[in-house]
Amino acid sequence: MTATDGMLQSSSEQALLAAELRRLNEALALSERDRQLLGYDLHDGVVQDLTAAALLLESAGRQAQFGLAQTQESFAGGLRLLREAIAEARRLIRGLASVELDDDGLVPALQRLVDKFRADHGLPVTFTSEVQDLRLPASVQHLLLRIAQEALFNCWKHAQATRVEVRLIASGPELELAISDDGAGFDPARLPAGHFGLEGIRARARILGAKLELQSAPGQGTRINVRLTIPGAE
Repeated sequence: MTATDGMLQSSSEQALLAAELRRLNEALALSERDRQLLGYDLHDGVVQDLTAAALLLESAGRQAQFGLAQTQESFAGGLRLLREAIAEARRLIRGLASVELDDDGLVPALQRLVDKFRADHGLPVTFTSEVQDLRLPASVQHLLLRIAQEALFNCWKHAQATRVEVRLIASGPELELAISDDGAGFDPARLPAGHFGLEGIRARARILGAKLELQSAPGQGTRINVRLTIPGAE
């Protein structure tokens, strides 16, 4: 290797490191924004509504005359569950937990994410990986994992799907993450402003320099494809 070749290689490595640092900084900023938005949404919406409902029930309970002790116990039990739900929502606001990366990399993290949605939310989701020896910068893995998380959350919340698939596919220097469902679908052109889930997916794809394809229509399900060139691939 000549001195010129060494300088070119060093310059290329520096460019990759600079791109990695930029992605990390932008990913961290985006994650913090998402945490804040979700916290505000929980506090200003769910928690306030639950608290108001608890106060109304407490007031009604003080004035009510229960004909049976069993009825009074059922009322007290329901009110207790409501207070526990408020406490749990506040706990989520203080520390929003999610699946994280570890030394095993992106593929096991995606599998854990899918398993969590299946177990915790009953989402009928499967995961297939068609890649081997995948080596990606931590920032790229983090952003792809969060894209999958956002897509699955939207699917669980809105799609009413009976089949959801997450696939990770490598073809030469390109990597594709695909999330599809057979649910209700929607018209992408008529999304209301402030749809933070899809905005977060778009923002993360933009940070990655990836191509994002969103296909959906009412009654036709939804498919999200993220394609990017693997950093450092020839």
